[in-house]
Amino acid sequence: MYYLLFLLTFLLSLLPLRCLYVLADFCYLVIFHVLGYRKKIVADNLRVAFPEKSIAERHVLMRQFYRSFCDQWVETLKLISLSSQKIKQRFPGNWSVFEQAARSGNGRVVVMMGHQFNWEWGNLATPMNFSGQYAGIYLPVSAKAVDRLMLYIRQRTGALLIPANDLRDGFARLNPDKHILAFIADQSPGDMLHAYWHPFMNRPAPFLRGPEKVARRQQAAVVFVGLRKIKRGRYELYGEQVCSNARELPAGLLIAKYVAFLEKELRAQPANWMWTHRRWKRTPPEGMF
Repeated sequence: MYYLLFLLTFLLSLLPLRCLYVLADFCYLVIFHVLGYRKKIVADNLRVAFPEKSIAERHVLMRQFYRSFCDQWVETLKLISLSSQKIKQRFPGNWSVFEQAARSGNGRVVVMMGHQFNWEWGNLATPMNFSGQYAGIYLPVSAKAVDRLMLYIRQRTGALLIPANDLRDGFARLNPDKHILAFIADQSPGDMLHAYWHPFMNRPAPFLRGPEKVARRQQAAVVFVGLRKIKRGRYELYGEQVCSNARELPAGLLIAKYVAFLEKELRAQPANWMWTHRRWKRTPPEGMF
């Protein structure tokens, strides 16, 4: 099954991006106008996150989001065959921030980013612009063939992928001298008992404590990463070093700083984040807010 899936997607990925964007436009029409995929969730999320915007303005944002959502997946498909040179050309950034952070953090850097488009391109671009090891935490896909294909895509430029359900073994494979460990840190925690609650886009939301715990344990430098969409097929990475040693920060402060950074990114490009998530589906413990 995997080889058939790989062959079909590889052949499709050989099409120029302008042709794949025709497919993305068709998917947008089906997903947005025909199926209405999670439109109620997206509309509610945008209403609460941007109460200052009119209904018409939020509707424009919603349409822009669904177009970027569809672009995300055809662009990810293109990564099966897109050359390293083309990825570098289409994904510039202030890459020196990672080298500077590694020098100040004993070679260890923890990256915290969000579900901004196109994070899959960022995952391939970063190892090509960092002289040490790059590792990312990922959630395995239940469909084995799809999971294997995504691993192939994500590891094309030398990344080490660590499954979230087997962190101990993955951490043992990290280069102790120089590495980046990247977390998409805006996901909802599976364990609400140990979640960190913080106001996020006008609502309390739970956040993972894992990235902060790992950064403190490693005494790592921490870099927050934002991704900006310049136009179709072109993105820019912005990295901001927060500290040289996470253990020197009070517990919880790193997550609070990350939430503030993520909010700033969302307000700069509101349509460039995964609004289909039920990010605020849980309520905080009574008396917390």
